[in-house]
Amino acid sequence: MMLEPRIQYTRTSDGVNLAYTSFGEGGVAVVALRPPQLSHIGLEFDLPFQTRYHEFERMAETMQVVRFDSRGAGLSDREVADISLEARIRDIDAVVDRLGLGRFAIQANLHACSWAIAYAAERPERVSHLVLHQPYARGSDYWGQAGRAALESLVTVDWVTYTEASMSHAFGWVPGDIPRALAAQMRAAMTPDDFLKYLQTDRETDVTPLLGRVSCPVLVVHFDMNALTPRDVAVRLAGAVPDGRLALPRNLGDAIRAMDEFLAHEAPAADANTLFDDMPLRIVLVANGATRPGVIEERIAAHGGAAVALMGGTSTGVFGSAQAALGCAQVLAEETGASVGVHAGEPGSAPASEADQSLVVAVRASVVAAPGEVVVSNVVRELVAGKGFGFRELSAPVVVPLMTEPLRLFALR
Repeated sequence: MMLEPRIQYTRTSDGVNLAYTSFGEGGVAVVALRPPQLSHIGLEFDLPFQTRYHEFERMAETMQVVRFDSRGAGLSDREVADISLEARIRDIDAVVDRLGLGRFAIQANLHACSWAIAYAAERPERVSHLVLHQPYARGSDYWGQAGRAALESLVTVDWVTYTEASMSHAFGWVPGDIPRALAAQMRAAMTPDDFLKYLQTDRETDVTPLLGRVSCPVLVVHFDMNALTPRDVAVRLAGAVPDGRLALPRNLGDAIRAMDEFLAHEAPAADANTLFDDMPLRIVLVANGATRPGVIEERIAAHGGAAVALMGGTSTGVFGSAQAALGCAQVLAEETGASVGVHAGEPGSAPASEADQSLVVAVRASVVAAPGEVVVSNVVRELVAGKGFGFRELSAPVVVPLMTEPLRLFALR
């Protein structure tokens, strides 16, 4: 059933008028942030089904959803001078305060993810969960991509051509009505002048220093069929927050189910970080596989590990023994067809502002692994030397942020 939201207004502490709406009942209240160039609450609920897949109707079945047009976009005030991260925080404050929300989750898409990260870092007492779709921490990671940068010169030449090309690029240049409908929404959402001002600000945005301060659970959602951001960016961000999980859904329905599952559970971030802290090494296993809920964590527990995250087909386990972790990995690969990565590292060795390298490397290894394959770091290979495991070295080392040398990875035979 199509939603017919009631549009209301509130005013920020610096005097900007914001259009907002709220719909749905029950569950966690979720503030859904959208990039300004794709935010127009007067139009988005009337987009064709093929374009929007009725995302908000499906969300509203299990949660209260809050939408608003940020400053400079949609039905909110245009030509606003201050569009900084601090101003974005004021926007969120104004809307949730008007609705009387004390604690809530935030779901953000693409460019709006930096606002969500900044808000969670500055208002930890208010944010219960973060759900980040196609996120990036540095604007240069997105706008610096060659295909993206090549389009920007069109903004001042022909706004219509730019919006059509921008949306076509986002969908891999596949012809159809979806890019065209979203291009029309983009033209309605922002003027070229407001977009250019936003573009300059977002290029310079970098919330990397804030990632270690995000204390709530974070679900990073990456659609591989989406041409907007590479998976590597999502992997780095998921490993850089204290309690990050990675979901790789095949479609929007899978993503909403993963979010429902995520919002239903709230585990303190410290629980995952303090597991086996009294051990000299912890062995981290990351498995990506399509199987029924609970199978992977059952295997982890059966091999003496502890499952510390399970979301959208991605599970993370911590072991005190490399041999036990590899035995579990081998079973998971054979029985479930999962792509499994394993790495060993010292617990708590990373500064709070940086990624947990044990998890980051294990995630990288799982991304490299093919379905039904186990890929491990050289540390793990050396720990199980002489214990009956065989390996072959992968041809290309992998570069991992904060590591001085490329990472050697090995596939378990």
